[in-house]
Amino acid sequence: MAKDYQLAHNTKDKLTTMQTMPDDLMGHRYYYPTEQGHESRFKARLEQIFAWHQKHK
Repeated sequence: MAKDYQLAHNTKDKLTTMQTMPDDLMGHRYYYPTEQGHESRFKARLEQIFAWHQKHK
């Protein structure tokens, strides 16, 4: 692994601050989950991820 690589699976929250998307794609939202079926779980997790990143800027 590269020296500065952050493996999310090795962290408590399973998230890192490492940028993995190209700059021109950063800040765009591509998936809008609904409340139907399993998507409600995905929606809740995406909200957790967004909040985590806001806290760790």
